[in-house]
Formats: sequence, structure tokens, C-alpha cells
Amino acid sequence: MGIDWQAVETEVTGYLQDLLRFDTTNPPGNEILCAEYIAGVLKREGLDANVTASEPGRGNVTALLQGGDQPTLMLLGHTDVVAAEPNKWSRDPFCGDLYDGCVWGRGALDMKNMVAVELMVFLLLKREGITLNRNVIYAATADEEAGKGMHGIGWLIENHSEQVDARYVITEGGGADFSVNGKRFFTCQTGQKGIFRFGLIAKGDPGHASIPHANNAIVKLGRALDAIAQADWPVHVSPTLKAFFDAIATTQDDETATLLHQVSDPTQAKAVLDMLPFVASTRAELGALLCNTTSPTMLSAGSKINVIPTEATAWIDGRLVPGQTGEIFLADIRRVVGDEIDIVVDQYTPPLEMEIESPLYQTIVSVMAEHEPNALVVPSLMTGGTDAKHICPRKPDTQVYGFMPYCQIPGQTEAELIHGHDERTSVENLVFATKILYDVVCRFCEDDET
Repeated sequence: MGIDWQAVETEVTGYLQDLLRFDTTNPPGNEILCAEYIAGVLKREGLDANVTASEPGRGNVTALLQGGDQPTLMLLGHTDVVAAEPNKWSRDPFCGDLYDGCVWGRGALDMKNMVAVELMVFLLLKREGITLNRNVIYAATADEEAGKGMHGIGWLIENHSEQVDARYVITEGGGADFSVNGKRFFTCQTGQKGIFRFGLIAKGDPGHASIPHANNAIVKLGRALDAIAQADWPVHVSPTLKAFFDAIATTQDDETATLLHQVSDPTQAKAVLDMLPFVASTRAELGALLCNTTSPTMLSAGSKINVIPTEATAWIDGRLVPGQTGEIFLADIRRVVGDEIDIVVDQYTPPLEMEIESPLYQTIVSVMAEHEPNALVVPSLMTGGTDAKHICPRKPDTQVYGFMPYCQIPGQTEAELIHGHDERTSVENLVFATKILYDVVCRFCEDDET
């Protein structure tokens, strides 16, 4: 008879609504609420579910469908969310309301929607009796939003590796559609910038503020921050970004195609960036993907207004393009700020790039061509990060792809809603993603002999 997609729509919408009603703001997290709920759903289907917690409240849930001996696929999502400001929302951030065709709540896009969709796909594989050529793991984990992943997928790899041992992973980070000169595209996230967070510490002489002197730590720090702000970081075009521009160029007129090829040239990239046929926000994001970046975010100095402090500190969020290392960037920073400033590295995770020739990526491309024949899948690079940053350094052979197929809500982009006010996703997109991901998983995992 086939799958009753109307029934699936009701079911997956219900799962998302329930998940959104759990307040899993990180910190403190409380992801155990979602883990136990999902475990209950899985157990009602006759599936074993493993619920583990790194500490009270920080819960993870995994489940396994047994298959053949091909490398395992994991469907991965996180259940923690960022904080919300309820007084700036039209509806309660944890209401899970279905209103105007959308499900509302913090996490509706990042990323309880995908947690619900992957759960639905996993259940359909079981119900439809798909004979699998590989194991399929479902994992809904804690602690992605805080950045260091101390309680989620990284913790599972180190403490329960058998639960999450997979060669291929599908998670968040890509899948949104966009258009260039009337041509439509969907992204599949195949890379992300690395994290290089550091402090600049300036030291000077103390003194009474009524008697200024030249060795003021705050003034020295200010000069270093200005140098950081004015730095012209060199262009490094990653293979992923070049493939992104090249793929779009194949659909464009000669003039636009030439510009897209020129932006892949480090000697021309910055000059032509503002000429590209993208909206300003997209050009800004592409500019951040062309080179390493630094954003000062926190300052600390002094305790009284009439005392010149001996020390001033700025904390800076740095991001590295694929191919760059912490050592290379540290040398660049030292050259910019000079020798008087101490540099303290707070967090480093390397940039990542996946294979666009892999069987999973190619499966995504072929399935999308069937569902959306007038659109093209293009590899994409993220300025931010996903749980891939906790997986790949620990398991370098793992291929992690960000793909949650999504059509933009008219009048408002996905980027504006993620971590923003009135976060919501349409039921239409939930079903769209469920159908496509189900087909991707079946195509990638179904035994050829069945």
C-alpha cells in the first residue's frame, strides 16, 4: 500500500510539538527530558533505546537498526537549544503551538525539527521492513549549543563509542534552498570553519587616574584591538567553497559565471565579492568564508574608575578556513598585535571538509534531483559549527554531512529565525524533509539484493 504520508505528517508534527515543550535551554540543558521521551517512542515500536547521561540531566538517547556489513550510517541531532527572550516572542518559546501552518518554539529550526524528522525516518525503516545493507543508528544528543560538547556526542564517543560508531553521519547545517538569477539550489554542508578562541592580555603600570601615564594596559589593549580590526587577513579559498562557486557558475550567464570563478582566485576574491549576484547578508557570509576571521566579544579591565589597572583582557572568537591550522593563525595574530601583548588560546577545533565524491553525498544529489528536478545540490561551508567538530577530530575517517532539506519561509530567511525571535518551521517543510531523508536513507542503505 505504501506509506500514508498524511498520517506521517500528523505523527512527525506531534513529535516536534512534544519536543519543543521541553525546556532544554543550554545551560543548564536538561536534555534528559527529550531523551526519555524519544526512548519511550522507540520502545513502543519494539526498538531498544539506550539512554545515557554524562551527569544528572544531561541525557542522550541512541538506537540501532541492524543491517549488513557496509559502513554504518548515523542520523544525528541535538536536543539542547539556545536561550530565548519570551517578552520578544509572539508566542511562548516553549509552547509547541501549531499556528498558521507552522510549529512554533525555540528549537523548531535548530534543531528539534531534524530530531523529529530523523526519528520519523528511523521508525519508517522499521515499519516498512527495509532490508538494510548497513547498520543505521539514531542518536539525539545533548550539549551542542554550548560549543564544547562535554555532555553530548563527544562524550558518547569517549565513553560509549559502540553506540555511535558510524562511518557516515547526517546532521544539521545544510539543506536550505536559495536562488541566483532565477536558478534554484539546495545546500549540503560538507565543511565548516574551525574555532580558534583566544584572549589578548595587556599589562601595564598601576596608578591614580588623575595622573595619566603612557604604560596604561587599557590603552595598549585598545591599540591591539584596533590592529585586529584593521587586519587584512589573507584569502584562503577552500575546495568546498570553490566547488560551491563552480557549481552555481554552470547555471549562469557568461558574465556572472566569470565573476563566480574570479572569487575563487585569492588575488581577485575581495575585489569581486561585492559584485556577486547575492543579497548583502549572503555576500557578508561568503566574505567570512574566504579567510580566517576575528570578532572581539568580551572585555575585562579595572575595578574602580579612579584607578589605572595593571591588566586588561579581550576575548576574541576566531574562525579558521579549511586548510589552516591554529599554529599558522597564531603566528598571523602575533604579527598583527606585536610582542607586548600576551596571547592565550582558550579553545581550538580544526576546520573540517568532507568528500563530495562520497557515496552518501552522491546519493543526496541523486535523490534531490528526483524530488526537485529544477534545483541543483551544491556543497557548502559553514562559518559556524555543528556536532561534526566533536566527531571528526576524534574519528577522522568519519564523513559528516549537514542536510535538512528546507524551503525558505516567504518574507523571512531561515538564518533570521535560527537563534532569533519567533522561531518556527512549517509543517510542509517537516513532511518535505521526511520524504527526502527517508528516500536518501533507503537509497543509501537498502540491500541491492532485495
